Amino acid sequence: QPNMHELIRKHVKRLLNDYIQSPILIDGLDAYIVPPGLGNESGVLGAFALAKHLHG
Repeated sequence: QPNMHELIRKHVKRLLNDYIQSPILIDGLDAYIVPPGLGNESGVLGAFALAKHLHG
């Protein structure tokens, strides 16, 4: 869903309620909460990377 990340950003901002004073969260939430860079393959590739890291 194209609007999902925007909804998540708004929800996070509301939940934080200025509790954490960080420029990343105050000004850069659009760059902090982003869609996965590997698209639909992110979960599978992440699982393989974790397994390789744990088991060599």
